[in-house]
Amino acid sequence: MINRQRRGTLCVLSGGILWGFSGCLGQFLFMNYGFDAEWLTSSKMLLAGAALSLCAFILNKKGFSDIVKNKKDITILIIYSVLGLMICQLAYLQTIRYSNAGTATVLEYLFPVFVILYACLTTPRKPKIKELIAIALAVSGTYILATHGRTDRLVLSVPTLIWGLLAAVSCFVYNVSPVGLIEKYGSIQVTGLGMLIGGAILFTASGSYGLMPIKDMPSLAAFILICLVGTVLAFTLYMQGVRDIGAVKSSMLVCIEPVAATVISALWLGTKFYTLDIIGFVLIISVIFITAKKESGGNYV
Repeated sequence: MINRQRRGTLCVLSGGILWGFSGCLGQFLFMNYGFDAEWLTSSKMLLAGAALSLCAFILNKKGFSDIVKNKKDITILIIYSVLGLMICQLAYLQTIRYSNAGTATVLEYLFPVFVILYACLTTPRKPKIKELIAIALAVSGTYILATHGRTDRLVLSVPTLIWGLLAAVSCFVYNVSPVGLIEKYGSIQVTGLGMLIGGAILFTASGSYGLMPIKDMPSLAAFILICLVGTVLAFTLYMQGVRDIGAVKSSMLVCIEPVAATVISALWLGTKFYTLDIIGFVLIISVIFITAKKESGGNYV
């Protein structure tokens, strides 16, 4: 019998690595085939959403129909789909297009700062010491990453910063908005339907149905890997890990994602990272470890 803790740890680490690899596959498609970010985002969401929704329907047909009939739950699902999943996926890929997979993934990991601000505004309460430290680290890391310590110029482009921060904000929405739905219907069903709805809206609104950027077998293989391995399999592994070892430990272990994205991007795609980039990465990623620490009484930031 497989040790539950060991299985959960391996699942979370594997899921994080696959997410990092997926970002590098996106960078590969942007660099070599000029893929459109809207097409890639919407097509990926539709294919992955269909696969997850099919699994959810097979596992629980009644639960699948219940969420569609509940007006309040559908409203929350649409908010999660559009303001969370769709914008997060699009902003993340746009950040990759303007920079690279490692930088985009690290900028997205600024989302705990917005979780802290949201908690302080809605409670309401003053931020805790560790939260202030986390915010200071996040701001410092972003500043170093964007300027390399110089005040006269930006190292990262303005579009990279805008899309990267939008990815972080929408990642916050993606993490916070569906909590009640997931408790009621399950993560596979909520995520699957969310991807389908968000993908369909973006696919229609952006006119992506008129595009076909896949030109050869490498581009087709990369696209399929992004959809099935980097999205469906990665998500499934991560959720299994959460069930085995809990959300707090999982949220720390999944920090392997930006590390994987950075290493794969450097070794495979030849992306250059400098010492100050790595320092900025470390400062931002450390925010996860601070905010995921368990408090007395079982509450988490």
